[in-house]
Amino acid sequence: MAKREQVVEAAAVEEQAVEETVRSIAQAQAEYEKLVEEVRGYCLKARELREQAAELKRSGRTDSQVGAEMRQLLDQAVRYELLADQQNGHPRLEAIRHIEDLQREASALRGTVQHNQSVLARQQKELEEAKEEAVAMVQRAEERVQETERLLAYEMAKLAELEGNGVE
Repeated sequence: MAKREQVVEAAAVEEQAVEETVRSIAQAQAEYEKLVEEVRGYCLKARELREQAAELKRSGRTDSQVGAEMRQLLDQAVRYELLADQQNGHPRLEAIRHIEDLQREASALRGTVQHNQSVLARQQKELEEAKEEAVAMVQRAEERVQETERLLAYEMAKLAELEGNGVE
């Protein structure tokens, strides 16, 4: 009985671990999506800055202020592209690896839970069979006791009959 309780308890703990891992996966995926959106934002900002620089160039103005503004816009675009490259590189790969690790962990836990559920089902079946066997053993023992009581009663009656006839 204690072993069954341990298995049930272990299954509950493992199920909780699976749920926590699933939550971790969802959180990691949300963080990854946030990172991807951040990269998209940097790329969009860099594109907008390049477009502004191109508009200034197309404007036909040739004064030094326009050239300085264009260089400033292009420098800012380069900074945003660098930020996008930094976020798109290592942090993104780390986020992907983290998600994959969590998915592997969840898969392993699911396998463990399935195994323990099958062990529990087998043990429950064995318990039921043992209960049925115990009931049958008790019935057989009761029948033997009744048979012995009948035999003893018969023999006592025969003894009393023999003693009553004066045979000693």
